[in-house]
Amino acid sequence: MLLLETLGVKMSLLEPIPSHLQLPVAVTCYWIRCSEPKVKLNQLKALLLMIVSGELQRITDDPDPKVLPAEDDNVAYNEFLKWKEKKLESNDFDLDAAHSFCQWQCCLQMGLYLNQLLGTPLSEPDLSRLYTGTLVHRLYQELKSAPSVENLFILSSKMAQLYLVLLNTVESMVSPDFFQKVTKTRSKSCKKKKASNKKKTAIRCPVPETQNLCNVNRFASLQVDD
Repeated sequence: MLLLETLGVKMSLLEPIPSHLQLPVAVTCYWIRCSEPKVKLNQLKALLLMIVSGELQRITDDPDPKVLPAEDDNVAYNEFLKWKEKKLESNDFDLDAAHSFCQWQCCLQMGLYLNQLLGTPLSEPDLSRLYTGTLVHRLYQELKSAPSVENLFILSSKMAQLYLVLLNTVESMVSPDFFQKVTKTRSKSCKKKKASNKKKTAIRCPVPETQNLCNVNRFASLQVDD
């Protein structure tokens, strides 16, 4: 499938995922691999918990008449609503997280366009329940201070299982040490290396300070006298 080849995901990896969530998960796998700066584990968990919350809302508000609703789903949803009503201890806005989540939204948008262009080989998700900015930022903030929020949907066996499937699927796309923090020593060496490369680049391509770049003809050497 051209869509999945573009996103770098195999269909066999998505088989355990509900069909309407396969495209967002494939996009998430692409986002994890290509995002710059690198995605943090808590950012991924916050995003997946948000997706699960939308799924829980869907089966609670619009239950399938052919499927008997599970009582634990209603209990889990009510607990989730109570959690949302609680006041967040820290209202600090994380700019890096916002940038990362914006990248995910852009990846999703392009994924949706490509999916439509190719005749929708994958089912399209319900966007109204897929992403909520305030929710994903709150989940991320709380995961940093209270990791137990990862068990937010533990009262619903179905939702808890869905979260684990989503997390394991995405994590299987990267190396085991992908989310480990880089040591400061290594970080400093990388900065020195980048600074050195910039210096070398400046030496190789000097531009006179008084020269206006707009007036530089880069193709002057291609001119031939008659």
